[in-house]
Amino acid sequence: MQIIKSSGERAQFDPQKIRASIMRTGATEQAADSVVAEVQKRLHNGMTTAQIYKLVLEQLKKDKKCLACRYDLRSGLLRLGPAGFQFERYVAAILNAYGYDAHAPQEDYQGACVPHEIDVVAQKDNRLIFIEAKFRNNFQDVVNLKDVLATWARFLDLVDGAAVGKCPHFDEAWIVTNARFTTRASEYGICKGIHMIGWNVPKERTFAQMVDNIGLYPVTVLDEITKSEIEKLSNNDLLLCRDLITVEPDELSHKMDISEQRAMDIVKMCQEVVEIAPGV
Repeated sequence: MQIIKSSGERAQFDPQKIRASIMRTGATEQAADSVVAEVQKRLHNGMTTAQIYKLVLEQLKKDKKCLACRYDLRSGLLRLGPAGFQFERYVAAILNAYGYDAHAPQEDYQGACVPHEIDVVAQKDNRLIFIEAKFRNNFQDVVNLKDVLATWARFLDLVDGAAVGKCPHFDEAWIVTNARFTTRASEYGICKGIHMIGWNVPKERTFAQMVDNIGLYPVTVLDEITKSEIEKLSNNDLLLCRDLITVEPDELSHKMDISEQRAMDIVKMCQEVVEIAPGV
């Protein structure tokens, strides 16, 4: 059975890839096999990967809605946009969960030549890290060579600025994105020693794996949450479902200026997402 990838390239349908992507959500083997079987019944030659993705999502919603929320992580990340500010806070929240001291600074850092707005600053093991959080609000968008060149130039200006006492010294430069890097962008970044975390790189710990491994799902994976509520949660540094479930509904109601019943509904939705998340 031939399917069409997002690039337009044709490939042989591999049910094991679908099964693995479902298992990533914390589904049981039996549940994953059931979904794959249903998808295969509706599969036809020339179907696109986007159509297959939609079929899987529909089936997961029927079986267990929280699995569908986790499976649809990429779409959930898109709802952090379009400006990307929430994505910066989300990246900081992920790194904090991994033992870093990370935040999205409000102030610029003075380089040797010009001041720079830094998306995320993180620290661990006495090493200060400069991080560019590259948010893309379209599945097809990429981080290209020009983006990586600009990151490296900014990092060097900050290093030079630190040498003359204008800013703290940064030991590392990172790029974290919900997208993919182009081949040339990856080659340049590797050559310069930039740590690049993207949707599918590095293989040992991709962006998606960092989220899945310890259940760091953003509140935006919830279908029924509004843009206004996302903004209010972001302003209260509550972008992770697992953080939100620790907040009492009356406190959340006050923080978000919503009814206590709505606060209870949001907490319950987050509990369902976190309940059987991988690694939690």
